[in-house]
Amino acid sequence: MGHLAGKEEIIKQLRERIDKNPIGLPEHPSIYEILSILFTEKEAELGAKFPLGVVSIEEIQKAVGKDKDELEEVLKGMMKKGLVVRSTKDGQPRYLLSPAFVGFFEFTFMRTNESLPMKRLAELMHTYKNTPEFIREFFSPGTTRGRVYAYTDALPPVKSEVLSFYEAAEYIKRAGRGSLSKCYCRHEAWHLGKNCSAPIEDICMSLGNASDFVVEQGFGRRATVSELLDTLKKGEDFGLVHIGDNVLDQTSFICNCCGCCCGFLQGITQHHLKHAVTTTQFIARVDHEECNGCGECETHCQIHAIRMEGDYPVVDEEYCLGCGVCAHFCPSGAIKMRERQKKVIPPKTYKELMVRLMKEKGRL
Repeated sequence: MGHLAGKEEIIKQLRERIDKNPIGLPEHPSIYEILSILFTEKEAELGAKFPLGVVSIEEIQKAVGKDKDELEEVLKGMMKKGLVVRSTKDGQPRYLLSPAFVGFFEFTFMRTNESLPMKRLAELMHTYKNTPEFIREFFSPGTTRGRVYAYTDALPPVKSEVLSFYEAAEYIKRAGRGSLSKCYCRHEAWHLGKNCSAPIEDICMSLGNASDFVVEQGFGRRATVSELLDTLKKGEDFGLVHIGDNVLDQTSFICNCCGCCCGFLQGITQHHLKHAVTTTQFIARVDHEECNGCGECETHCQIHAIRMEGDYPVVDEEYCLGCGVCAHFCPSGAIKMRERQKKVIPPKTYKELMVRLMKEKGRL
């Protein structure tokens, strides 16, 4: 009993440590069971003392007081589960205790893992993500964790360098390499018997340096730029919304999201939060003279921001993401993506995004 009580206390300390992240981990019975499944006692002990931010192994050693060889062995096991993320700076490895979101919740369902009780984890994560505590934490007003990236074929033909920052394909080309993984949201939904008909396999992308870790640890497979662009097109054929990091600089991921399963879009479709994800610089406008009243736009909008009123569609401008799905499927070309009057300017880098989130939540 002492051993069990000891791990229970360490798991509580681990949750408290993760709760200090820019996106925290509010207390709830389900999160303790999730952490107990994913973390061994040694891993939880290390995680509870893990320094904030991206750190060297020497900094981790100083914080936890462990031998370097022992530390590296524990870190290796944690990386395999997505509990720690490794990157490189000046040729030296750097480590980050993975946040829950976007982090080890997603890594858990980016592949099939027979050593874990996947159905139970899906049930627990579904429960946790629908608690008022989580909703307040993840979808708090202000800076959002993710933003929408536009369909290329829906944008105005004359583009500026600034507007290219809202185009999904441009980020793939800039990254130069990437990886393809399962859609973790639809994979989780599959374990609950609730997934839709959109693809699960090889549909969500990691880009650049982030993809190196994903491939190295077996969360996805290497993909060329050409293959990634083909996957982007595949997502568009299904009418999925492109969502990635809320940054102007290089995004680490682009997911192809449905309104029913996606954790970001559920903030809108289930919780009716207008600020769940940052929109593009564009908004959908309908030309009544060109519109034939077919209703394709209403059918394909993932967040139900378009509805038919009489012969014409009406766009709910408070919810419109500017994703371009409706324009992509409009057979008459009546829907055009126009620039918003109010400019949407994301943080420049991932670090700036994290600092903003920390400041807004009073953690910095």
